[in-house]
Amino acid sequence: MREIELGMCPVMAVRVAYTGELGWELHHPIEMQTYLWDRLMEAGAAHGLKLVGARAQNWLRQEKSYRAFGHELGRDATPLEADLPRFIDLDKEFHGKAAMVETGIRSKCVTLLIDGPEDADPWGREALYDGDTRVGRLTSGGYSVHFGQSIGMGYVKPELAVPGQALQVKMLDRLWPARVVEDSPYDPKNETIRKDG
Repeated sequence: MREIELGMCPVMAVRVAYTGELGWELHHPIEMQTYLWDRLMEAGAAHGLKLVGARAQNWLRQEKSYRAFGHELGRDATPLEADLPRFIDLDKEFHGKAAMVETGIRSKCVTLLIDGPEDADPWGREALYDGDTRVGRLTSGGYSVHFGQSIGMGYVKPELAVPGQALQVKMLDRLWPARVVEDSPYDPKNETIRKDG
């Protein structure tokens, strides 16, 4: 984080990478919103700056397997089931630990690449199948520009949560092939977001 000035607008620039690319959040006085927007659009015009929406950001975060509150994270799954072991220290005491351990791992969060229809992508809540057996559901879905196909995140039975596992996603009243991929299929070593230190 650094406090800077952009065109006479005071800004707290915070480097974040929720999309898997280098990025910045610009926190500024709300009364300067329109002024700062205009300056950014003017400066970016020469570089081909384009506007994108939250849906595009959602697709990018799925390429990095970044979990989102209200989708992969919420009351339906524990942090263990969300497959976030790096944030859990079972050697320490914390609120909810006993219940989480007692619950165990009923399902596990995975990222899937989907060979779906050319004119539709999943949104989340689509059923996941292994053959004729329903084994889970998507929590998020969209289109991966990097991989050129549909992408989704969801929960499946723990024994199916392995890279390479073939499944199917129900969309448009039929089953489409999908495969579980490693977490963070785009730039798994985070080289892009660490390239300048």
